[in-house]
Amino acid sequence: MFRPVTEQATASLMQPGPREARPLPARMRRPPAARVAMAQGAYWLAVGLWPVLDLKTFLLATRPKPEGWLTKGVGMCLTTIGLALGAAGARGKVARELRVLGASTALSFAAMDFWYAGVRRRISRVYLANGVVQLGFLAAWTYAAWRESRDAHRPPEAAFA
Repeated sequence: MFRPVTEQATASLMQPGPREARPLPARMRRPPAARVAMAQGAYWLAVGLWPVLDLKTFLLATRPKPEGWLTKGVGMCLTTIGLALGAAGARGKVARELRVLGASTALSFAAMDFWYAGVRRRISRVYLANGVVQLGFLAAWTYAAWRESRDAHRPPEAAFA
């Protein structure tokens, strides 16, 4: 029987171009909004679970409160928001609604913290630190929106340069 012989190159001498190269791992190509969502989600998950899991130490750090159930309820709400943001960030696609939720909730908590801990002095000064963290998240959301907008308006790179 006749067997056709084919020559196959064992090694390619050419390097693949940027379009042919394998995509970067998800952790390296994650957009800025996804990174902010993961960071804010992790922070709110930890802060939200703290009063639920150990109310006694939470009250030691933030002063006693008349309603323990309310503190736990706010903690569970933060935990839920943190889980949603973290899951969207880990997936790498953060919907516009979740971006608005993350930024507006950070702004709301910062305003409450500065008003009631700073101006009115009704709650512990520890909340001022949380207000600064929330302003940091708000700045990070703003930067992520700017960066993604800038990258979207760049001209595409040449396929063959």
